Amino acid sequence: MIRLVDARTAESAPLSDPLVGACCSLEADDLRQRLAEWRALRDRATGIEPLEGGVRLTLSADERMDAVAQLVDAESRCCPFYRFTIRVEGPGRALSVEAGPTGAPAVRALLGLDETV
Repeated sequence: MIRLVDARTAESAPLSDPLVGACCSLEADDLRQRLAEWRALRDRATGIEPLEGGVRLTLSADERMDAVAQLVDAESRCCPFYRFTIRVEGPGRALSVEAGPTGAPAVRALLGLDETV
């Protein structure tokens, strides 16, 4: 079972997580907004699959990949330790978010996922 953090109620909780913002250059308000964007993308995902050091989000064919790419670009500027892979195969869409072999906790914190993912 995957437990999620509700993006609508996560205004203050994510900032208390030591993995969120530890290496991030964003100010607190910008960090809250960015986390809300990631969690909204997570909420739209049709599947979430654990990877070594991260997760893969399966996205619907209707997901605007230009917006996903902009979010990835913005995140990679403030948190360069994440590795993002966007995959498009016909109607299939996926985004892998990884942070190295021991980085799964940081990825789960970014996406508001519990430890079961």
